[in-house]
Amino acid sequence: MKTLYISDNGLYLKKVSNRIAVKKGSKIIEEIRLNDLKRILIFGNTQVSTPLMKLLAERGIELAFLSARGKFNFRIVPDTSKNIYLRMAQHRMYDNKEFRLNWSKNIVGAKLKNQRNLLMRLQKSRKTEDIGDAKDELEKCLENLNSKNNVDEVMGVEGYGSKIFFKAYGKCLHKGFTFSKREFYPPPDPVNALLSFGYMLIFNEFTSLLEAAGFDVFLGFLHSTRYGRASLATDMMEEFRSPVVDRLVSYLINLEVVSLSGFSSEDKKGMRMSEATLKAYIQNYEKYMTTPFYDYLTKEQKTYRQIIQKNILQLEKLLLQNKRYIPHIFSY
Repeated sequence: MKTLYISDNGLYLKKVSNRIAVKKGSKIIEEIRLNDLKRILIFGNTQVSTPLMKLLAERGIELAFLSARGKFNFRIVPDTSKNIYLRMAQHRMYDNKEFRLNWSKNIVGAKLKNQRNLLMRLQKSRKTEDIGDAKDELEKCLENLNSKNNVDEVMGVEGYGSKIFFKAYGKCLHKGFTFSKREFYPPPDPVNALLSFGYMLIFNEFTSLLEAAGFDVFLGFLHSTRYGRASLATDMMEEFRSPVVDRLVSYLINLEVVSLSGFSSEDKKGMRMSEATLKAYIQNYEKYMTTPFYDYLTKEQKTYRQIIQKNILQLEKLLLQNKRYIPHIFSY
């Protein structure tokens, strides 16, 4: 399933037959077929006609609106799944402390392993100072998970592991980019801006796929319940942060796909990507998500999107059939 990104400002999207017509001023500059289209992400100031929104809803295509900086505003989604039994099972398992603890250890363990593996790959493939201490600390975090007795303690391990990871991760970035810790709301530097944008993209994918499957996206097992936060999507994306977003950002920086000149700071609004940087990011993100690679877990050629869909199905079987959920550990 494809994602369509609209990043130019001042466009007007309308329905022409069963296609999307992209209009700039009085001229139609492009027509897009709906074949295999799953979602549309619109950045900045672009308008959409009511007939087109109706057509997208009929085809089950989600429409999301974001600011030019990549901040999520709102989504227009088709009818969600009528799978009430799945939502009932999800709410029942939320009250099961043992289930939540086991789930949390499983997800955080996978995240720590993927962070460790990415650092190993970056050190092996690029000239950087030694980050072996970080690898050892992440290994200790994995060992410490076994002794934790509640979700809050597991989240403490996750938080400490992330600090270790990002400190070492910054040493693997070159070409004038500096980074020491994860900061957001707003991102104060280019690296944090790139990370936040990527996490938003993958979070949006998980939210829409979970809703389509019939889950209550606001009820997570690892992340606490908070008004307006899709906690289950945040749970599910944890194991994909490093192999997708962190790895992509290191690629964009170290191979000079983006440069420091492609960012600007606006007072308290934080760092902003230029239009060219935004487009380069989106293009490479889509390439990452749709390019098949050898999956050592299944011994098959897979894409990241296929693995995400598989994991959502795994979660459904876990809740309804008590089947095992196996996180995806990315080998490097």
